[in-house]
Amino acid sequence: MGRGRLSLPICFVLAGFLIAMPRISGAQTDKNDTTTTELRNFDAYLDKHHGVRADLVKNPNLVKNPNYLKRHPHLKSFLDHHPNTREELKENPAAFTRRENAFETHEGESARRRSDITESELRNWDNYLDKHRDVERDLSHNPNLIDDPAYLSKHPHLKAFLEHHPNTREELQENPKAFLRRERGYERKEDHKRKHR
Repeated sequence: MGRGRLSLPICFVLAGFLIAMPRISGAQTDKNDTTTTELRNFDAYLDKHHGVRADLVKNPNLVKNPNYLKRHPHLKSFLDHHPNTREELKENPAAFTRRENAFETHEGESARRRSDITESELRNWDNYLDKHRDVERDLSHNPNLIDDPAYLSKHPHLKAFLEHHPNTREELQENPKAFLRRERGYERKEDHKRKHR
C-alpha cells in the first residue's frame, strides 16, 4: 500500500462514522432540548396521576398510543398544552421519562430536607410496616398504592392507620417515594442502634 492512501476497510469505517455523526450529535441536542420547567411540569402532572406514572414507567411508548390517550384525556390535554414536552416524549419517550424520574428523585431529596415529617411519625409508620410486611412489600414495588382506593379497601388496617395519622397520610400522598425512603433510613438507623447497645 502506498503512502497517502487508505485501505478499503478503514475507508468503510470512516464512511460509517461520518454517516452516523449527525445522528450522534442530534441525540445530544435532543437530550438538551428538555428544560427543567418541562420536567417540573410533567413531574407535577404525574404526581396527580399516579396510574399514568406507573403505566409510563412500564411502557413509556404509551404517550404515542392513541387508544391510551383516548382513555386518559387529561394526559392528552396536558400534552396539547405543553407541545415541547409532547415533542420530546414522542422523539424518545424512554429517555424523557428517565430524566423525569431523575428530576423527581432530586425533588424528593429536596422535599425530604424540607419535610415536616417528625421522628414519631416515622416510628409509627415503621411499627405499622413491621406488623404488615405484605403492605411494605406492595408499597416498595408501587408507592402510589397508598392513594389507590381499591388497594385501601382490601387493606382496611392501612386505611385506619392513615385516618389516625393524617400528617403521615398527607406526606405519603404528596411524595410516597420520599416518605418510604425516609422510613427505610429510619429503620436502618434503629437497627444500627439496637446492634450497638
